[in-house]
Amino acid sequence: MGAAAARVATTLAGSTTRTADWPAAGTEAVTARWPSVAGQVDPDRARDQAREILGGRRYKPADVPRPFEGALEWLGDRLRPIGDFFSRITESLAGRVALAAVLAGVVAVVALLVARRRAATNAGGETGRGRRSAEEHADPGRLEREADAAERRGDLDAALRLRFRAGLLRLDRAGAIQFRPSITTGQVARRLRLRVFDDLAITFDAVAYGGRPASVVDLQSARAEWPRVLEQSVRR
Repeated sequence: MGAAAARVATTLAGSTTRTADWPAAGTEAVTARWPSVAGQVDPDRARDQAREILGGRRYKPADVPRPFEGALEWLGDRLRPIGDFFSRITESLAGRVALAAVLAGVVAVVALLVARRRAATNAGGETGRGRRSAEEHADPGRLEREADAAERRGDLDAALRLRFRAGLLRLDRAGAIQFRPSITTGQVARRLRLRVFDDLAITFDAVAYGGRPASVVDLQSARAEWPRVLEQSVRR
């Protein structure tokens, strides 16, 4: 049994010696192979390969269309002097104070213009409303007298217009229509549905909007036909 123990001890001692030598042997083998592998790599070829890889699409930004690039560059070139000017002004305290004063003046002028425009608009609206109210409450008899006076002095167009307006006002007072200054002959014709009025409206439109001069016959017809229009509209 003593001989067997001696053999086991000898075997373990040899195994320990070989195991301890493995790292050194592996290191020597790798170290021995490294110069041969390094010698096989061409530095120029490696640089070319790296350059090809970095020059590929993967490492380049996407080419995005810039349709306004030229216009924006042109605008930037034109505005650059203005920006430089304001930059020089704002560099000093006095320049900033002057710039603030100018901006305050511009704001005041704009506010004044807006206030004047608003006042003029309000005044115009009130004047227009007053004019419309006066036209709606005008006296048909007075308009007919003015028409007679215009006819005597030879202003037949004005006489025809005055007599037509007087007739519309009489229709309004009779309850046949609701007169307003913007009412059209077509609207009145659709409301009345009278042939005699249609003839008067055709003559009026031709003179007032078509440029045809009014004649003595037109005025005679208006003087004779308007009473018929009033009579027939009331009966309906």
